[in-house]
Amino acid sequence: MGRDCMAVELWAHQREGVERAFSENNFGWFFEAGTGKTRTAIETLRKIYSREGKVLSTLILCPPVVIDNWKQEILKFSKIPLNRVHKLTGSGKSRIEHLASQTEPGIFITNYEALTMKGLYEELLKTNFDILIYDESHRIKNPDAKRTKACIQLADRARHRFVLSGTPVLRNLMDVWSQFRVLDGGDAFGKNFFVFRSQYFYNKNAYLSHVNFPDWRIRPNAESLISDMMKAKSMSVKKEDCLDLPPLVKKKIFVEMGAEQKKAYEEMKKHFITWLKTEATTADLAITKALRLQQIVSGFAKTERSVMAPEGSIYRFEDSPRTEALKELLEDLAPNHKVIVWACFKENYGQIREVCESLKLQYIELHGEISQKKRDESIIRFREDSEIRIVIGNQGAAGIGINLVEASYMIYFSRNFSLEHDIQSEARAYRAGSEQHQKITRIDLVCKDTIDEEVLEALANKQAIGELVLREIAGRLK
Repeated sequence: MGRDCMAVELWAHQREGVERAFSENNFGWFFEAGTGKTRTAIETLRKIYSREGKVLSTLILCPPVVIDNWKQEILKFSKIPLNRVHKLTGSGKSRIEHLASQTEPGIFITNYEALTMKGLYEELLKTNFDILIYDESHRIKNPDAKRTKACIQLADRARHRFVLSGTPVLRNLMDVWSQFRVLDGGDAFGKNFFVFRSQYFYNKNAYLSHVNFPDWRIRPNAESLISDMMKAKSMSVKKEDCLDLPPLVKKKIFVEMGAEQKKAYEEMKKHFITWLKTEATTADLAITKALRLQQIVSGFAKTERSVMAPEGSIYRFEDSPRTEALKELLEDLAPNHKVIVWACFKENYGQIREVCESLKLQYIELHGEISQKKRDESIIRFREDSEIRIVIGNQGAAGIGINLVEASYMIYFSRNFSLEHDIQSEARAYRAGSEQHQKITRIDLVCKDTIDEEVLEALANKQAIGELVLREIAGRLK
């Protein structure tokens, strides 16, 4: 579908998604980020409200960073009055008061964490919502989590239930149980997770007496059975199926480590400890070791607690080829292109900030230390101000619900272990609207023969890097 077709009200896959959801009442849209799942949900609401002749009481649960985006999209694509669209944010008390003060049915948008706020969940139950929308539904994949159980209880009272996600399966196909439990009340995969697990999976370690953790593997033919049941109640859309996006070019730029940095890396890899002048960095677990190695290759190390530094301290390596490589890239790219620099550690933000300031490049920051108000203002500045050339972003905090298509380059200074964060962050620039560029380029800064390559390989193979995989990575790096 070419970009000139954007004049049409909806893309073909969105129209199909609306029609199927409208006819079935409970439906899942597993649309890859940037393909319009939010708009599809809004059009479905419009159609249901039109049939009913009124706005139905609706609850949208989503990550905090997209609450405002949901409200703005609803107001943009519908004629629902402003006073019927409510953001439930702030303290639990203020949310309860806001909810209780409404005398007419409306759309209430809040985050999943609201379900664990004292008193608020009871008020949400009392509201008896007609429609529930679970955005980024993979966030309720854990059947034991308190918020997952709360979502199920809410869903069982609603007439219409919809789930949205670009990545419904992050670890393995067990992730789908709770998402479909809220969607269809257990019709597809039953109401009991353990029954579902025993039916479709087996524990490979069940008869190994020396192994005390399970290794769940899918049973033969179970994958196709699960897939067929998912298709009956949902639809999946990928970017390449519906959008004429520019090519996404992926490059690796290999950087060396400085002498002190390399010594620290090798010591941590072999001995789980390294000394930085008079301070030590240690790792008592394989998963901690993997984290420490990631920090070292990105240019710093976190030292242990001491009398002088009760919380530990940060040691930054003086010689950091990675930082120099970033500087060289930005010198070449920033004059003609806007660039997102992704990083997963707080110390990295400072390193990137210093590079931008040394080059006199103006930048904004989108990470956990930035307030929501400042974040919203910064996004507008990046879009509208030609002087703002750089985004310093965290893949988790800025990787969902934000449109940054003005950037034609993404540089991954450091990566975390989350497949979800990697996919979502990449989609901030490579999405509908990025056709303004001839191509979108992703550049990964990588230290050869280190944990950097292990993580990239796993992400490239679309593997969620859970704790077990981290242990395996750390084990291979002995």
